[in-house]
Amino acid sequence: MDNARSGIVISIIVIILEFFMISYVTYHIIVGSTSRSLLWLVQHLGAFFVLLSSATVLYIQSKRNLDGNQKRRIFGKIIRIVFAIISLIFGIYISYLDYLKGEQAFVFTTMEIFIFGILLWRPAVSLALSAISCLFFYFLCSSAVPASFAFKMNLFTVWLGVFVSSAVRFQQKFLEAKKSEHIENLNTYLGEVAVTDETTGIGNLLAFRNRVGEIRTGNPSGFLRSIFLFLNVSNFSSYNEKHGFDEGSQFLSSIAHTLTYTFTGDPVARFSDDHFIVFTRNDKLEDGSFGFQRKLESIRRKIVVADNDVKLGLKVGAYIPEDVSCHTNTACDFARYACDSIRKKYDVDYCEYTTASAEDFARRQYVINNIDKAIKNGYIHIYYQPVVLSKNKELCGFEALARWIDPKYGFMPPYAFISTLEEYRQIHKLDAYIVKKLCEDILEAPAKGIPVLPISINFSRLDFELMDVENLLEECIEKNNIDKNLIHIEVTESALSQNDKNLQETLRRLKGKNYSLWLDDFGSGYSGLNILKEYDFDMMKIDMAFLRNFSSTPKSRPILKNIVTLAKDIGMHTLSEGVETEEAFEFLREIGCERIQGYLFGKPMPKDEIVSKIKKGEFLIS
Repeated sequence: MDNARSGIVISIIVIILEFFMISYVTYHIIVGSTSRSLLWLVQHLGAFFVLLSSATVLYIQSKRNLDGNQKRRIFGKIIRIVFAIISLIFGIYISYLDYLKGEQAFVFTTMEIFIFGILLWRPAVSLALSAISCLFFYFLCSSAVPASFAFKMNLFTVWLGVFVSSAVRFQQKFLEAKKSEHIENLNTYLGEVAVTDETTGIGNLLAFRNRVGEIRTGNPSGFLRSIFLFLNVSNFSSYNEKHGFDEGSQFLSSIAHTLTYTFTGDPVARFSDDHFIVFTRNDKLEDGSFGFQRKLESIRRKIVVADNDVKLGLKVGAYIPEDVSCHTNTACDFARYACDSIRKKYDVDYCEYTTASAEDFARRQYVINNIDKAIKNGYIHIYYQPVVLSKNKELCGFEALARWIDPKYGFMPPYAFISTLEEYRQIHKLDAYIVKKLCEDILEAPAKGIPVLPISINFSRLDFELMDVENLLEECIEKNNIDKNLIHIEVTESALSQNDKNLQETLRRLKGKNYSLWLDDFGSGYSGLNILKEYDFDMMKIDMAFLRNFSSTPKSRPILKNIVTLAKDIGMHTLSEGVETEEAFEFLREIGCERIQGYLFGKPMPKDEIVSKIKKGEFLIS
């Protein structure tokens, strides 16, 4: 490309000069107003025409070479060499004629510098050709008229100057070329890095989107006969804990290369963490099965046997595009959602995104997109569930629970939005709103003649990461001038960890400020006894799972009895959730469980309904 452009510039310069010289000579031939002989003028005119013709050919070929065609480039190189030879001969011929007239060899010098300087031959080539052309010119001139010492010295100086200038220019261009090559290599490297996953070495999401886009554009029918697969290596975190992150990265890399080998030619990429995405054909085999399912099964077997001590698995979500306008990002989200829907179903490894999934997915997206609007417009309401004393069934407090009453979806229970907000790390917005609204309700209670009772609030583990829980509580209590003993802080057992130093430190400070800390859903997690040792809670809320099928599950009784005894031994009060029958209530009272919560004494209800029941005497106030 650069040679073509330089060829155009050189040829244009020569064409302009030759037109000027031809016009000049022609004018003098016609007018005869010069001392030059007609033969001398005609000889020069012929040489000018030859050089003009070669420059014109060079221009035409250089213009054609701009498209980068390989064959044209080779032919263009030949043209450039022919043009150089003609230019040298032109210089020798014209200067020879001038020499015979006793004039300086100006044209020869000019063409030497022009050819060996501008056309940029290598120093060795320039040295040889310039020496040959200078010697040839010297012997040619000497054969006609003996050369003087001055002529010899001038010719040697010309040769030396031509060689040095051509060598310097070549070195300059060589360094520029090396720099350009380095930049080009760097750009190539950066281009590869931009589409390559650093950990596994396979393509990343950008490369995946590009490949899928090419298939969508080049083969629409093939695109619609394909399927998006979202793969999740289940329990990979345990593998990482056992072997370390370096070994874990190598394991992910081996999975990645197994995928690319198994799905040869198909777009495959690492999505994130231990997740991969594949776009492959959705063709049925003769036995009615699908080819991609067999491939997935072979990959699953390799993952399962990778470590006998860690129960690894492979969950796969799938999405079949309905039309070619389906965006790759959307398709990946659908397949991912299908995979997430079976995350806790240990007997299910594959799930396709369906119409029902679409409705649920749309609702989840609605929750994320509208949580701010719901808070601003008051769609989020606090429902209060009564807590009673087991000794006399008197009302001693409430648990504050969020309910979303939406203009589009209507009444939405907690399971419809809580888990979604936690997954997308938006739960702190909801919980911060509940704290503020709850403090306002407590402040307004005396004015309405309502007894003020303690209220417990649920906090997610993410709340302690995404906002300053301590500062939020202090500000709300100070602003509304309420007693902090009226606020009980509930943290779910499954949200706790021995390694979460930030959470431990925050709870320790809250405890130091005389907040009551409650351990929610005790028995639902996997490390309850360790948690009791590491954290300092005031109240243990026993998970309702222990009361499920209470009458027909005799083992529940000794377990509950020992839990209550354990709590007393370590200085914790007890509250049991999910109490629905008198039988369960009587048993819990007998074993010493101090507080009771459940449908037997009231479901979660709006503030106005609570006020109405209190005024009617349906609740006895402790």
